[in-house]
Amino acid sequence: MRTVTYERSGRTNTGAQALRLEGMKHLKVLEQGEVVSERDLTGAEIQRLGPLFEQASRAPAPVVMVPQAGGPDGLAVTLAFEDEESPRVRVAAERLPAQGAGPLYDALLEELDHLLTTELHARAPRRAHAVLPHQLREEEQ
Repeated sequence: MRTVTYERSGRTNTGAQALRLEGMKHLKVLEQGEVVSERDLTGAEIQRLGPLFEQASRAPAPVVMVPQAGGPDGLAVTLAFEDEESPRVRVAAERLPAQGAGPLYDALLEELDHLLTTELHARAPRRAHAVLPHQLREEEQ
């Protein structure tokens, strides 16, 4: 299996977050091109991703990709195989996971987005908190 990179970037300054899978064995998470974490894939992850990547690797590579940027109000998602000249998928998306690349690639993008989000959350968890009524300020009129 080849090295595959999934990257997302957009309006919320995501810093070009990326996930690199090396040989369906090793995973690296990158932010702005720098590796921020890495680990081996689990058996469950290999079982989920393996068939999708196998189908994608058998699909013909596009001859020319028309670049689509996310623009100021959207996101851009790219899926690239290391040994190919151009990315397999480059789509603009209103929200994640990206859709519109076809059933096979949409399923693959959804799995990769979930994996990247999980890895980033494990590295820097974000917790929501409740605001209790007594914490709200009432403005005097």
